[in-house]
Amino acid sequence: MTRKIVLAIPNREYAARLSEYLRETEPGWETSVFTHETALRLRLQEPGGIDALIGRPALLRQAGAWLQASARTAALVEDAGETGGAWPELNLYQPLPGVAAGIRGLLADAAPASQGGCRILTVFSATGGAGKTTAALNLVRQAGERGRRTLYLNLESLNVTSRLFGTGEPDSLSRLLYAFQTDPERFPEHLARNVRHHSYLRADIIDAPDHPGERAAMTPDSLESLLGSIRQSGRYDLVVADPDSGIGEWHAKLIGMSDKVLWLVADDWQNLGKTERLLGYWRERGAEPLGRVSFVLNKGHATMLNRWTLPAPPEAVLPYVPQWKGMDDPGRVFAAAAFSGALDSLLDKWA
Repeated sequence: MTRKIVLAIPNREYAARLSEYLRETEPGWETSVFTHETALRLRLQEPGGIDALIGRPALLRQAGAWLQASARTAALVEDAGETGGAWPELNLYQPLPGVAAGIRGLLADAAPASQGGCRILTVFSATGGAGKTTAALNLVRQAGERGRRTLYLNLESLNVTSRLFGTGEPDSLSRLLYAFQTDPERFPEHLARNVRHHSYLRADIIDAPDHPGERAAMTPDSLESLLGSIRQSGRYDLVVADPDSGIGEWHAKLIGMSDKVLWLVADDWQNLGKTERLLGYWRERGAEPLGRVSFVLNKGHATMLNRWTLPAPPEAVLPYVPQWKGMDDPGRVFAAAAFSGALDSLLDKWA
């Protein structure tokens, strides 16, 4: 049964290495990472509880008021006796297998917490060229760094992410679409065989198809069945969906199934105008998405050239990064600190 492990570690690099190691070696653990007190507090207040909280003493002290009595707690310390006996201690500088062994010992006689659900976050825009894929990939990477078991699901008809991740198995998606129709009871097994983990992205991906017709033939029913099967598999905490821009029925279905929609808007009169039109179109058809939408201004500057006419103000402004016009180095996608920081703040806000 899944164990819910929360890491409270201000050092983002160490937290990412530890959570990645636990993800690879302890598939039965659901590991979440928090580097700030606010996001940690919101997580501990969620229903369902956790099994263990492992972290630096300063964050453990801040978390004490919200920690359930059933959760096991251990401190990662630089020197023995640092906590004065307040919690069991694990050496921060020991090899990661030693930290994992300490957590296993902490859980040895603890009953597991109740199961949580998988959330869907869709990155959308009314027009192409708004930077959806770049934003989605950065969100996926940061969710992975927080220890979320994440699937990046690119649903674009023309998907070129193979330039970043290499060429894998182009029939992966069609096999999954076939699997939930013909062998639904074994879908988790099919899912495990048709995704691959990308260590730099810290998430699973489904390889891009060779032919765009596979995505173009997507129907609302097939999309609903696919996402529902992924959710029920228990394999992921988060699915980040990256569709192309469009007004198709399956686009509306995806927006409706999403727990959160990050809607990218550009300071461009066409993008703003098409965003208004699309919102109005979906509103007329009874698919009003505003309760789940966060508008985010991408490629923003100090002042806007156009008047903001959308029904809610932007929750964040992402900077323009001219280096992303060329992609000789895939790592460059994640190398803009200001861009990553703005998305990181959104994840904190959304908990």
